[in-house]
Amino acid sequence: MSEEASWKKNLEKYHKIVLDFDLEPKSTALVIIDMQYVNAHPDYGLGLILRENYPEVASYYHARLADTVIPRHIKLIEFFRRNGLKIIYLTTGPLLPDGSDSLFLLSRTKENFRKSLFFPQGTFEHKILEEIKPRAGELVINKTSAGAFNSTAIDQTLRNIGINGLVFTGVFTNVCVETTARDAADRGYKCVLLEDVLAAQSQEWHDATLRTFAMVFGQVNTSQGIIEYLQNRLAINSS
Repeated sequence: MSEEASWKKNLEKYHKIVLDFDLEPKSTALVIIDMQYVNAHPDYGLGLILRENYPEVASYYHARLADTVIPRHIKLIEFFRRNGLKIIYLTTGPLLPDGSDSLFLLSRTKENFRKSLFFPQGTFEHKILEEIKPRAGELVINKTSAGAFNSTAIDQTLRNIGINGLVFTGVFTNVCVETTARDAADRGYKCVLLEDVLAAQSQEWHDATLRTFAMVFGQVNTSQGIIEYLQNRLAINSS
C-alpha cells in the first residue's frame, strides 16, 4: 500500500456516517491553510525548533513539504486560477506585537515554542511561502486560533461570495486543517481534504485525521483526483 493511501487500511470495517455529495466548481473554493515561513519552511520558526530538538520529525515533515505538498500545491493553484475558481489563503499569527490576542498560542504552548511561533502580520515569518503566494485579488484571512471559524468572519465571507464547497490543503493536517474543516462541516459546507497536499509532523497523525474525517465529516481525495473531478464538472456545465 502506498504512503498516500495508508490511512485507508481496514477502513471498510467501520460504519461510515457522512453522506456522499457533489461539488459545483463555481461554488467551491480551495482553502490553503498556514503555508507560511513560520510553519512550512525548515529555516524559520517551527522549522528551527524541529531541526534543533526533533531531527527525525524535522526530516520527515520538511521532506514531505518539499517533495510532495509544495509541488502539488503549485499544480492545484494553477488549475484553480486557470479556471477562474476561488482560492482562499488562511494564515495564523497574532495581530498585536505581544501576541496577547492569540489565546491559542498563549494558553497551549510552552514558552520556548511561543517565542518561535509568535510572528505577527507584517513580519517575514508570517508571510506565505514564495512558491505559492497569493496573487492580487485572492483572499487572505488571518486567524488567531487553530480553526478559522473561531476567530475570523470566514463563514459570513464564504456565504457572501456564494461558496458552499471547500477543498482543504496545508498544515498541519491534525491541527489547524482538521479544526477548520470540521467546523466547516458542522456549518453545512461540503468539505474535502486533499491527502497529498497536507502535512503533519508524523504519518500516524496525518492518517488518523484522514480516517476520522472520511467516515464522519466529508471526503478525502488527492490533488489529481479533485482536478479531474472539477474538470469533468466544468465540462458538463459548459456543454
